[in-house]
Amino acid sequence: MRSEPAAAEARSSRDRRPLVVELVGTPGSGKTTLSRALVATLHERGVRAATIVEAARPRAGRTLAGRLVGRIAPGRLGDALLWRLFYVTGSVQAAAFAAERPALAKRVACSQRGRPISAAMKRHTLYWWAQLAGRYRFLTRGPRGCDVLVLDDGFLHRSVALHASHLEDPDPSAVAAYVDLLPAPDLVIRTVADPEICERRVHDRGIWRHSRTLSPDEIARSLRSAERAVDLAVLRARERGWNVVEIDNGDRDLALVDRDLRDAVIPVIAPGPAGRHVEAVGQP
Repeated sequence: MRSEPAAAEARSSRDRRPLVVELVGTPGSGKTTLSRALVATLHERGVRAATIVEAARPRAGRTLAGRLVGRIAPGRLGDALLWRLFYVTGSVQAAAFAAERPALAKRVACSQRGRPISAAMKRHTLYWWAQLAGRYRFLTRGPRGCDVLVLDDGFLHRSVALHASHLEDPDPSAVAAYVDLLPAPDLVIRTVADPEICERRVHDRGIWRHSRTLSPDEIARSLRSAERAVDLAVLRARERGWNVVEIDNGDRDLALVDRDLRDAVIPVIAPGPAGRHVEAVGQP
């Protein structure tokens, strides 16, 4: 049991940052769509929720440089400058994140050694992981701009890019070792859809730029590998005691999906009066 000083410190830390909700699922399972629905549902209850993109400019605007931008460049120019400020600051914060979590940063870097994918794809994977790390640190430190930060492509979901492809099956021990080093979110939402649905959605929305040269069979293998990586990551998250809920996001009526989302998430995020939320349920 935690001592009173330790508990008070944990509460203080939570007061300084938003609750973090991560979505994880096979590509095509509807993480982005569900993240928007979650933000809208929380807004209806008076809870300030935002995705990374939605939180970016307001958070950048609260920095010293951001306040200066607000004074000298209002309107669209100001918005463009604030996004650039967010991008640059996130890149700087990525280095600070790595310094705070050297074991995690080292594992991510080493995880790409020996993979059968191209060198360009490895660089792409590491670049976007670093961007996530920097943006996460920036948005979860300093003045809190929202009550709930929703990540539709957070650290847990990055297990897919780090360990899965059409040329390989994810290594269970490697995925588990990666998850063990992650900052724990307050809630994980696993989006679930049949493989056929995921594959159809991926083709309908357009193949990822780095996968446009893949054949239909290779894309199908990539999705199977991704689903395996998600299974392993979620299994490890549950073993660590993270709060994980699953939402069926297949070809269902959107009203039913919204209902399931509300029933699963609201008791965890906002069980009390509108505008209030519970203490973080993830590990500090």
